[in-house]
Amino acid sequence: MSNLSMEARIELETRDLKPKEVKELFLDNCRASSIEGLTDQFEELELLSMINLGLTSLKGFPNFPKLKSLEISDNKLTGDLEYLKGCPNIASLKICNNRIADIAALEPLKILANLTSLDLIECPIAEGDKYRETVFGALPQLTFLDGIDREGNAEPDSDEDYELDEEDEDVDSEEEGDEEEDEEEDEEDEDDEEGEVCCSRLEYHIFLKFYSLFKFKTLYLTILKRYMAYFSGRRREGGSNR
Repeated sequence: MSNLSMEARIELETRDLKPKEVKELFLDNCRASSIEGLTDQFEELELLSMINLGLTSLKGFPNFPKLKSLEISDNKLTGDLEYLKGCPNIASLKICNNRIADIAALEPLKILANLTSLDLIECPIAEGDKYRETVFGALPQLTFLDGIDREGNAEPDSDEDYELDEEDEDVDSEEEGDEEEDEEEDEEDEDDEEGEVCCSRLEYHIFLKFYSLFKFKTLYLTILKRYMAYFSGRRREGGSNR
């Protein structure tokens, strides 16, 4: 599918569906330097992924009033984010491994009041001094930048967290019968959690260093964010047990 044009890929992905019936659209790895074949007719679209297309411009990006998640990582964009103004409900925007070099390129995102999560890993701007402070200052509506909030907590993955919570509840119900054993285990867990959280933060920075060497960058980022979310959940659980 990597040799398909964007227009041909859209036709392939939406076959047997009317534009108004499409809520998710994955156009990853097709070939396009600009927006082609994507129109306002996809008015119900909530998730759009355009990873590694070769995009150099977002000019002509349609108005998608219900779009919540946009993934445009691994392209050649230097800006043009003003063309997203017709998508006021975007909450998650991933622009990793593009050519965003300064805060001015992000200024158009101020109008996206619902934007809570922005990923810029492997963009030139992410290498600058006071990068996080600058981006959070320019875009006060953000909660997470590169999967981490202002306090250093990882962005949760809803599905992963749900599975972890279910497992924790099952374990708790099985252990309720022996209070003394629980107390001993809690003390051991607290010590382990402190070490694990510390290690996870160190490993997080190590992972970022290896990110540029990883072939499937988006998959790598997803794994990394789930990893950090797990340890943040462990830390929160440890705090509540205390």
